[in-house]
Amino acid sequence: MQYTFSKKANQKVEKDMKVICQEIKKRIPNVLSIIFSGGFSRGEGAVKIENGRVYPYNDYDILVVSREKLSKDKADKFSVEISRKLGYNGISLFYPLKKEEQKMKENFYIDLKCSTPKELKKLLPRLRTYELKNSSRILYGGDLRHLIPDYNLKEIPLSEGAKLLLDRMSQMVEYYSTKGKYDKEFLIYIIQQAYAACCTSLLLLSGKYQIGYTKNMEIFKKYYKKDFPELSERLENLDKKIEQFTKWKLKPEKLPKNIEEEWFIARRNILEVSKYFLEKFLNKDISNLDELSKAISGMRKEFYSPYIRSIIKNRTNIEIGILTNLFLPLVSFLFKYKYHQRLKKFGIKKLGIFLENSPDLIIFSSLIFIIGSISEKGIDREVLNKGRNLLNKAYPSGGKEWEDVSMEYANAYVAFFLQEL
Repeated sequence: MQYTFSKKANQKVEKDMKVICQEIKKRIPNVLSIIFSGGFSRGEGAVKIENGRVYPYNDYDILVVSREKLSKDKADKFSVEISRKLGYNGISLFYPLKKEEQKMKENFYIDLKCSTPKELKKLLPRLRTYELKNSSRILYGGDLRHLIPDYNLKEIPLSEGAKLLLDRMSQMVEYYSTKGKYDKEFLIYIIQQAYAACCTSLLLLSGKYQIGYTKNMEIFKKYYKKDFPELSERLENLDKKIEQFTKWKLKPEKLPKNIEEEWFIARRNILEVSKYFLEKFLNKDISNLDELSKAISGMRKEFYSPYIRSIIKNRTNIEIGILTNLFLPLVSFLFKYKYHQRLKKFGIKKLGIFLENSPDLIIFSSLIFIIGSISEKGIDREVLNKGRNLLNKAYPSGGKEWEDVSMEYANAYVAFFLQEL
C-alpha cells in the first residue's frame, strides 16, 4: 500500500499497522473495525529517512469502532503503550507542556480514538468526519463507514476554517521559543501546518476545498489571485509559501536555511488570512488585532450554531432553525463546567465555571495579542499585556516576558482542548 513517498517508508508503515491492529485487539474488547485516516492513509504521510532509519512525522490517526464505549483516558493510555511497542516515545503528558521536550523524531504517537457504532451515526459535520467517510482505510474488521453521516462539502460549516486557523496559530505560540527552546524540524512542521490551515480555510471559503494536501495546493495556486484579489495584494507570495511547505511535508529532507525568519513570515501570513477569513465568516470589518480579538470573543453564535443544529437533528430528527440561539447559553455553561472540572484536576480552583464567556473564545481572543505582540524587531509589551490580561480571565497568567506568557497560553489551550468535550 502507498502511505508515503518512499518504498522503504511504506514497508515501515505497513509493519506498524499490523502491530497496531494486534495490540488494539489485545486491549480493547469487541473491536468491530479499525479505521486509518489522515495523510498516511491517502499516501501523503510525512517521513524522514536518516541513516537508513524511517522517522514518521507527527502521528497515525486511528479510529477504533467497538461495541463498548472506551474512555478518553484509556484510549490515551493505550496510545502511549502501543506507540512505545513500535519504538516511539508516544506522548504520555501534554500538561504542563514543555517546549524543549517536543522533538520531531522522538514524540511520534498514535492518535487513538474510539467510538461505538451508535456514536458513528452522530458525528458532527466536521472536516475530519468528511475525510473519515471519504478518505480512509479499513485496517481490520468490517467497513462501518456507511454509518457515518454522508455530509457534502456545502454542509461543512465555515466554523471549521475558523477553528483550524486558531488551532494552528495556537501551535505556533506553543512551540516557538524566544530562547531557542525548540526542535528545528518540529518548528518547521508547525509552520507547514499553519500554511495548510491557510490553504484549507480559504478553499472552504471559496467552495473549492478537496481532500489532499497536493490537490488543495494545486487548486489554491490556480485560483488564489482570482478568488482572493484583496488578500493576494497584501500577501503576494502566500500561494508560493503554501506550495513550498506542502512539498516539504511530502518529502521533508531539507530544512529551510533560516527557520526563525520563516516562523515570522508564517506568523504574518496566518494573522492576515485570519483577519480576511473572519471578515467574510462574521461579516465584520477587521483591520487590526483589537478588532480581530473582539470578533473572536463575540462569535459564539456563528461558531457553535451549525454543530448545535446537527446534534439536535441527530438526536431528534428535528430541524430547529432559528431556535438554535436558545441553546447557546447551555453550550457555554457546559464548556465552563467541563473546563472548571479540568482546572480543578490540575490544582487550579479559582477559574472556570464563573467565566463571562466560553473558555475557548477567551483563550483564542488572547491568542491574537500574544502572537501579534512579537516580531523580528522584538516584543510590543503593550500588545503582550493585552493578551496576558485576557488570558488571565480563563487561566492564571502572571508572566512578564513573552516566553512565560506563551507557556501559560499553551497550558490554557491544552487544559481546554485536550479534554473530552
